[in-house]
Amino acid sequence: MNKQLSRLFLLVLAALVVAAPSGYAQRQLGKKKGPTSKIYLAEAVGDSQIQTGEKIYTARQATAFDAPGTVIETKEGAHNAFVYSNGTGLFVDQNTRVEIDRFVQEPFKPNRNTTADTPFEPSVSQSDVHVSHGAVGVCTSQLVSGSSMNYSTPQASVNIRGGKVAIETNADETIIDLLEGDITVRGGSKDIGGQVLRPGERAVVRSAPAGLPPTVTISRIPPEALQVSDERVSVACNAKKTVTFEVIERKADEGLDTPADETTLLGDAASAAPGDQAAGDQEIVAKPAVPSETPTNIVISPDRLPGN
Repeated sequence: MNKQLSRLFLLVLAALVVAAPSGYAQRQLGKKKGPTSKIYLAEAVGDSQIQTGEKIYTARQATAFDAPGTVIETKEGAHNAFVYSNGTGLFVDQNTRVEIDRFVQEPFKPNRNTTADTPFEPSVSQSDVHVSHGAVGVCTSQLVSGSSMNYSTPQASVNIRGGKVAIETNADETIIDLLEGDITVRGGSKDIGGQVLRPGERAVVRSAPAGLPPTVTISRIPPEALQVSDERVSVACNAKKTVTFEVIERKADEGLDTPADETTLLGDAASAAPGDQAAGDQEIVAKPAVPSETPTNIVISPDRLPGN
């Protein structure tokens, strides 16, 4: 009897081993990976560089890059304004280093592209961005359910659920100003709960002696600092109006060294990484917004009017 039970157990185990790969494959087929997320350089002033993959580029306005793994670094007197393909604007002030550790998107919803006047992001997204030093301004669209956006610094982490936020950090402290929206600030990895900021509030997170967590102090944004934070965020918000993101069928991948056409913003200068075909059959493209033409006012001298 024991032999029969043992034999039956082995048969069942063998059947599970055979069926498991098939079931796993079916589950994987049901998961469609979204197109590679992008970041568009809307404004470039001064000397900055962008590293994507193993290549480093001089910041050039109206170009776009694969967002995951991109490192942005500005020098003295320089600043950049970017737009993520989920519609979030990012201002990078002078002497700042920003590392986009992670930014992924699900496929865009049907008939949904990210345009200047779109209040919602086009699909669920997850982003993790590290600001090593310097200052940034963030201006988001309304994040859809399931999205997450986290910005970290050497002292703090900021969970942004939407709105307008300015972050400034150095070796000793991080200053977070919330102008509009909803965020949670945490000081170090041991700060599980964090503190929720209300619009108009500032969080200052200071480094502590070794072994102790950073300290978090909440106050109103000082009037003299409010204008600086507002200017940083305003540039980020204005950048959102300069570009439209659309999803098209993927073209054949082109290498990083392919000469870039001035009108082709993606797939040439810094996209199409090896193995990118796994991202599906779609790709995100950036199209600069064309400003509406202002009417031409023709002035006629009175002496040319009939009867004069």
